[in-house]
Amino acid sequence: MKKLIACLIIIITHSLFAQQNYEKGYFINKNGVKIECYIKNENWKNTPANFKYKSFNDSKAQLNDLRNVIEFSIPNSFKFEKHLTKIDKSSNLDYRLSKVRTPEYEEKEVFLKVLVEAKTKLYSYSTTNLTKFFFSKENEKIVPLVYKRYTPETTDIKVNELYKYQLRKLLPCPELNPKKVNYTKKSLIDYIINYNNCGIKTTNAKENEAFDYSKNEIKSFIEFKVKAGANFFSNSIKDATKLNPTIVGEFNNVSLKFGLELEYFLPFNNHNWSVVINPNYQSLNDNITLANDKEPLIGNFVYELDYQSIQTTVAFRKYFTLHRDSKIFMDLGLNFNFPFGSRYTIFSNKTTGTQEFTNIPTAGLFTAGLGYKFKDFYLEARYISEQDLLGTFTNVEVNNSSIALMLAYTILNNK
Repeated sequence: MKKLIACLIIIITHSLFAQQNYEKGYFINKNGVKIECYIKNENWKNTPANFKYKSFNDSKAQLNDLRNVIEFSIPNSFKFEKHLTKIDKSSNLDYRLSKVRTPEYEEKEVFLKVLVEAKTKLYSYSTTNLTKFFFSKENEKIVPLVYKRYTPETTDIKVNELYKYQLRKLLPCPELNPKKVNYTKKSLIDYIINYNNCGIKTTNAKENEAFDYSKNEIKSFIEFKVKAGANFFSNSIKDATKLNPTIVGEFNNVSLKFGLELEYFLPFNNHNWSVVINPNYQSLNDNITLANDKEPLIGNFVYELDYQSIQTTVAFRKYFTLHRDSKIFMDLGLNFNFPFGSRYTIFSNKTTGTQEFTNIPTAGLFTAGLGYKFKDFYLEARYISEQDLLGTFTNVEVNNSSIALMLAYTILNNK
């Protein structure tokens, strides 16, 4: 098992340098020259300041940025343009909101993402905690659409929705109502597309057709899997009772494990991040005999453990692409145990004591997984940190940790 985990770690390290997601595109350099190339499509959540590209599909990757590029694109997937514009640096976090109503602008050169390609364009600029929108008419400067949450002297949060006035005055259309437009990507895209078509009556629809890049953006989706495999347990028992205060024993065990997995793929970075919820059934049945030389009349002690539970893992998973149909992944998270119908028994020549498992803590335990995906098949090794199965006892500990080797198959996804 340790060798398997070591091999997976080596594969992950290697994959960081492997070819992944380079698609045919172009960039326009600062001299206005359009250069065909292959661009790494990272499906950025935040607006990038640089990008990786290859001159040929099998050539060495290079880095380009704002200093040398005025535009880069993978046609029908995304397009970024460099602009010198005003960026409102006000925080959107509740505990860091500005006290002033007006935007706190900082003029800077940035890449703006084109959301709508038309005579009147819509752009966005995203950071970790906020997204700002902009528009530009044909051959005119970029205009920031103003939306700002702020807290004046009172504790109430107020909102500056100047963008609605801007739409009404700068992009008027009698068929549209700016008051109903929300400061969201979908709502603004709909308005800008309809504005570009406002009052137009033509039999040639393509003349005024606006291209909506968001239709080709990666969306979130869910996969549902069945899983089965083996659990490799490592157990130690420590008995601190008055009869036998210092006995310590260890035993290992292998058992079957099976369950389900629900995986939610996040809508950025080409679905390379996901959240996993994985309930499994597991059982552990074993016993250990410990010598009791100090008390020959009592005899040796026998410890029996009959344990079964629903073990549920909640984790964040990161994928690394190897080829089109194959990826490796690693995840970190917490594991929760929900035992049922379990018992712990200790007996000797003259004494017997049986205890049903009740009120055992199900606090989250650290868990880490490494695995390989090929099409709809998954192979995974998972480590779960040590826990005391008899958490309610003060004088007996059954410390358990495990490594599981699981095979999974995707039976449903809504991609």
